[in-house]
Amino acid sequence: MLSAATLEYKLRPLIPDDVKQLKVLHSQWFPVEYPNSWYDDITSDTERYMTLAAVQDETIIGLVVTELRQSKSCSPDEIALLDRAQLRDSILTYIMTLGVRPQFRRMGIATVLVKEILSRLKTLPEVKGVYLHVLASNKHAIKFYESLGFGCCEFIPHYYSIMGHFQNAYCYMLYMHDGQPPPSPMQVIIRSLRSVFSYLYTFWIYVYMATKSKIRQHRTISTG
Repeated sequence: MLSAATLEYKLRPLIPDDVKQLKVLHSQWFPVEYPNSWYDDITSDTERYMTLAAVQDETIIGLVVTELRQSKSCSPDEIALLDRAQLRDSILTYIMTLGVRPQFRRMGIATVLVKEILSRLKTLPEVKGVYLHVLASNKHAIKFYESLGFGCCEFIPHYYSIMGHFQNAYCYMLYMHDGQPPPSPMQVIIRSLRSVFSYLYTFWIYVYMATKSKIRQHRTISTG
C-alpha cells in the first residue's frame, strides 16, 4: 500500500492557476459555498493566508488553507481562546479547509500537509496558537487532530448548518510559542488574591518604614 513517504508528489503554495481546481474540490469536499473572491484571496494574499498543496503533475491531490488572524482584528470568540496577557501583537492561525482526494486518502497526506504548515508557523514567534472547528460527529477527524497535539477547548452547539440541519462542533486548539489558554475562574481568583496580597505587603512595608523613620526622628529630638 502506498504512503505519503512512497507516493510521488510535491508540496507548494496555492497559486492563481489553481482556482478552477479549488472550486471543484471544495464543492465536492465541503458543505460550504465560498465566494469567488475567497479563491482569489487564498491564492494571492500570502501575508493573510498560508496555504499548501500536494501536487502530482499539477493536479492537486490534497490541500490545506489557513488564515493568519491578527489578535486586534479577531472576534470575541477567537480572543477568548488566548490569555489576554498575550493578545498584544499576537496572531492566531485558523485552519479553514483541509482535504485530500478520495483515492489518495489514508496515505498520510493530510498529516504531511498539517505538519508542514505547523513547522512553518513555528518560525513566526508572534503566532500563539492554531485552531479549527470540526463536526462533533466526525470521530475520524477528531482522532486525527488529537494525534497531532490539538486539544479540545470548546463544544459549540448548532455551529454548522448542513443541508438545512444544524450540527454541533468542537473547537480544537494547538498552542505554540508560549501561548496559553485563558485562566480558569479559580486561576483568576488566585491571581487577584496574589495582587491584593502584594499590594497589602507593599503598603505594610511603606507604613513600617515611615513609622520607623518617625520614631528615629522623635528619639533624636528627645535626646537633643
